[in-house]
Amino acid sequence: MDPADGGLTVLDGAILGVVTVLLAALLLHAPAVPPAPPAGLVCSALEETGGCLVVSGDVYGYALAGGSVDGTDPSRMGSISCSVRLFVGDMGSVDMSRATVEIATRDRTERPGRTTETPVRPGNWTIVRMGHTVPFRQADDDSLLEPGEQFDLLVYPSRPLSPGEPFRLSIIPPGGVPLTVERVVPPRITPVMDLG
Repeated sequence: MDPADGGLTVLDGAILGVVTVLLAALLLHAPAVPPAPPAGLVCSALEETGGCLVVSGDVYGYALAGGSVDGTDPSRMGSISCSVRLFVGDMGSVDMSRATVEIATRDRTERPGRTTETPVRPGNWTIVRMGHTVPFRQADDDSLLEPGEQFDLLVYPSRPLSPGEPFRLSIIPPGGVPLTVERVVPPRITPVMDLG
């Protein structure tokens, strides 16, 4: 046939035949191959960040002042607070009731226990507030830190920290990557100190 008449040429027919055979082979082969687990750089990165915590905002220290459980000594830092949330893009959750908090100084390392009592006693830590990073959204009332949620933690070491003393605060989620914050107590103790 003449291509000007709207008919098919031999080349057009050959191309259509090859495409038809390839589509038929693809349809027959696709159900026989089991689906592979997701792979690649993005999937690997998401797996690695599962349960990965980050500090949201600054870390604060509080002087050991009157009314605290351990007495009054405004020349030393009595407690530390920080806000934590999940790493951006993390779709999992962290059970903070099973998380471990560790505070290390030059001469000792301690693991305060989690408490829900108030006031917080030395040698303990607690979640003081559960919030959401998205405006007009609320965190639910469980201790699972989920995407978009932010928990404010208060850590009360069993021994107050002295001016100029370096310390390392580690928050270790179960099966996750530890969040480590290293700071130095300011040389001048005030009631509230921004540790950066």
